[in-house]
Amino acid sequence: MTDVRNAVFRTDGAAFIPGDAAIGPWSADALQGSATAALAVRILEADASTQGRQISRLSFDFWRPANRSPIEVQISTVRDGSKARTVAIDFEQQGKPVMRCSALLLRTGLTPELPSFEEEARFEPPEQGAEVPSAAFRMSPFFAGVGVRMARGQILEPGPAAAWMKLERPLVDDEAPSPLAQAASASDLVAGISQWVHPSKLGFVNADLTINLRRPPAGDWMLLDARTLPGPNGSGYATGALHDRSGPFGQCSSSLLFEVRG
Repeated sequence: MTDVRNAVFRTDGAAFIPGDAAIGPWSADALQGSATAALAVRILEADASTQGRQISRLSFDFWRPANRSPIEVQISTVRDGSKARTVAIDFEQQGKPVMRCSALLLRTGLTPELPSFEEEARFEPPEQGAEVPSAAFRMSPFFAGVGVRMARGQILEPGPAAAWMKLERPLVDDEAPSPLAQAASASDLVAGISQWVHPSKLGFVNADLTINLRRPPAGDWMLLDARTLPGPNGSGYATGALHDRSGPFGQCSSSLLFEVRG
């Protein structure tokens, strides 16, 4: 039986209690965005309003750092149409909003055969990826529970990188993360694995995360092919292509605010 003490979150009635494994690199009380994004996906997939539709877009607004307090959840249907439905998931802690996930759900159907106009990158499976230094797993308690294999670049060095990632802990109680929760967890690291310069010199805050899907992901290993693009005024974004073992299935992007350190 899975040890629920190792889970990222545990349930307490209708609330979710963050565990040690949810903590990110910012402080001992601040949760990793990967953890809260994956939790929102888990809640979304369990909600009856999503049934019979395909999740096409996930948009996360990280309004303030989530902490170790219980997370209360509100789910609402923003708009319901015959072709598209928008559902919002709001996280609150101690009466204050901390995050919103807006999900676009589309009617399912068959796409006609279409021509291909560009050749997409292909990557070797995670078993053939390069291991990362043990120091990488000390970046945060959350990341210590993530399996990582590098397909391109180095996770502790600046520049574009492609990494296979898998959350190896239970997400909620004894539940394994779903493929989409794995994809959301990996996507939040789009700037973290492709930093422009060493984080001791230039830090960043990722204020949001958007994931677009052309098909549902499959399996537990997700590859993120990421790069960071800074602008001249202290802002920029990171973008990445998402792959599973069968190939590309979506993309993600995150708005960034850069902060000079030292």
